[in-house]
Amino acid sequence: MFETIFVADDGRSRGRDALRLARYLAEPDTSFVVGPLASTPDAVDAAHSEHADLIVMGSAHDATRLLHGSPIPVAVAPAGFADGPEDRLRVIGVGFDGRPESRAALRAAERLALEHDATMRVYAVVLPNNWSTSRIEPTPDEYRQLMRDSLGEQLREEVETLDSGTRAAASVVRGDPVEELTQRTREGLDLLVVGSRGYGSLRRVVFGSVSSRLVETAACPVLVLPRRASAAEEPEQPVAEIEAP
Repeated sequence: MFETIFVADDGRSRGRDALRLARYLAEPDTSFVVGPLASTPDAVDAAHSEHADLIVMGSAHDATRLLHGSPIPVAVAPAGFADGPEDRLRVIGVGFDGRPESRAALRAAERLALEHDATMRVYAVVLPNNWSTSRIEPTPDEYRQLMRDSLGEQLREEVETLDSGTRAAASVVRGDPVEELTQRTREGLDLLVVGSRGYGSLRRVVFGSVSSRLVETAACPVLVLPRRASAAEEPEQPVAEIEAP
């Protein structure tokens, strides 16, 4: 999937974490470029100059800043990843909310699963709704069920279009997206793939977004895909909002 991976080396143990993750995600013909992490703009510029299609980092703090301006996918290794057991990519999780960027994350996970013979677990998270409603509106419980049904249908349809060679399980869960996805990373995931909603010419990610928080809380590596420029030009399909009105 990735032809050239740029490994951002901070000169400390996190650099080792990043290098191991890069090898984890690579194919036999993938090229590696290792560069110093002097600053966030420098890392993006260096990756661009090397025509890299992935930036790998071992620092969640630096990655959070990088997510604000990088048009290139970013993978972040948790602390101590270099010292973990040698293993291959077996189980890939995906965060799905029906938006174009989450659909792109699903497709990226599909490619990785096919390349590494891994299984997929796709999660859609519906936020709880504790707000009261008038009698002409659905009750909170009815609203939650409508959201689960709508998002669940989108999830089912999307998973059904995956390559027949993939092994994927899908589920809709209720709770805070960061908390729920973080918990799933502690339940056997080797990688979590999520999309980032970009704004403006730099495809900046809103600070405090789910993806920015996940790179700090996840127990496994996180691959964040920014919204592609081509996708930004396409009209968005109607989606089931995961937040209550």
